[in-house]
Amino acid sequence: MVVLGAALGLILSWGVLSGDQHGRVNLLYLLFLYVLLPIASLLISLVSLLGRKGINLARLLIALPLWSAQQQSLFRKTRQLNLHKHWLLLQSQAAALAFSCASLLVFFVLLLATDINFVWRSTLLDATDLLPFLNTIALPWGFWERAQPSLVLLQATQDSRLLISGVDATRYAGWWQFILASQLYYSLLPRALVLVVARLSFIHQARQDLESRLQQEIIRHPITPSKSHVLAPVVTELPSAIAINNWCGVALSLLKPLTELDLRAENLLVAGPLATQEQQASAESWHGEQLVVVKAWEPPLGELLDFLQHGRGYLLPLDWDETGLKPPRPSHLQEWQRFVSQLPQWRIFLPQQLG
Repeated sequence: MVVLGAALGLILSWGVLSGDQHGRVNLLYLLFLYVLLPIASLLISLVSLLGRKGINLARLLIALPLWSAQQQSLFRKTRQLNLHKHWLLLQSQAAALAFSCASLLVFFVLLLATDINFVWRSTLLDATDLLPFLNTIALPWGFWERAQPSLVLLQATQDSRLLISGVDATRYAGWWQFILASQLYYSLLPRALVLVVARLSFIHQARQDLESRLQQEIIRHPITPSKSHVLAPVVTELPSAIAINNWCGVALSLLKPLTELDLRAENLLVAGPLATQEQQASAESWHGEQLVVVKAWEPPLGELLDFLQHGRGYLLPLDWDETGLKPPRPSHLQEWQRFVSQLPQWRIFLPQQLG
C-alpha cells in the first residue's frame, strides 16, 4: 500500500511540477493536488466508516490484480474478523502519507534543480476573486508571513508570458512557500494525525472483537467436569407387537432374517429424509413401540433426535454391503449407544446373529 501510494505521489507531482516547455507551473493545479484532493479523500475515508463497506484509497488499491494469494488471504481474514473497514482506513492513511512524502520530495528536488515559475490562469476569475479563497487556505499558517498570498503577487503571476512580460521573473517563484505550507498543513500533517488515530482505533477494535469472541466461546462451551460416557444397553429380543420404521430405506429382504415380525404394510412406518410428508405424519402419530432401522456408519443427526423424543421403542443400527448384512463396527455401535443413553424410552436392538 505504501509503495503504491508513494509511486502515485511521485508520478502526479512530477507531472504537475515539471510545468510546460517554459517551466511554468499552474498554481490552481497545485491547489487541487495538494489541498482539495487530500481534503476530499480524507473526508471520504472518515465518512466511509459509517457505511457498510467503506470507500477509501486502500479499498481501490486491493481491487487491482496485483496481490499474491497470501495477501488476498489477509484481506479475507480481516473481513471475517469484522476489522475490514478499520484495517482499510489504516492502510489508506499509510498510503496517503506516503503520497504526501513523495510529493514533498519531488517538490524539493525540483526547487533545487530547476527554475520553477508559478503562474495561474482562469477564464472566469481574476486576482480579486481568487485572493479570498487563498487567504482562507492560508489561515492555518497565519504566523508565516512569507507564505501568505498577496494581491500584488496574484496580479504579477496571472497568465505569465515570460517572453513578452517585463515583470521580474523572480516573482514567479514567490509562491513556493505557500505551496510548501499547503502540503504540510493539508496533506502531510492531517494524514499523519489520522494515521495515528486509525492505528489506535484498529488495535482497540481488534482487542474488543477478540474479547467478545472469547466471551461468546466461553458461554457457548462452558467448562464442565469430565465424566465417562454412558452406554445404553443392547437387547437381543423384541416384543411381538411392534412396528418397523424404515428410517434408512433398507431393503425389506435384509430385515426378514433378523426378526420374526410381520412385515405387512400396516406394520411398516417410514420417517426421516426418505419419507414423504404423509409418511412422516403417520410415523409421528404412532403411539406404540417401534423399531427404527438406521445405518450404523452414519452418525446420529438432530432430525432423528427430534423424532425419537416423541416416541419409544428400539434402534437397530444396520451395516451391510453387496454381500449382505454384517455386524456393525464396535466404534459405530458405541456411538449409537451413547446417543440412545440420552433417551430413556429407547434401547439398542442387535440380533444375536449380528452380535
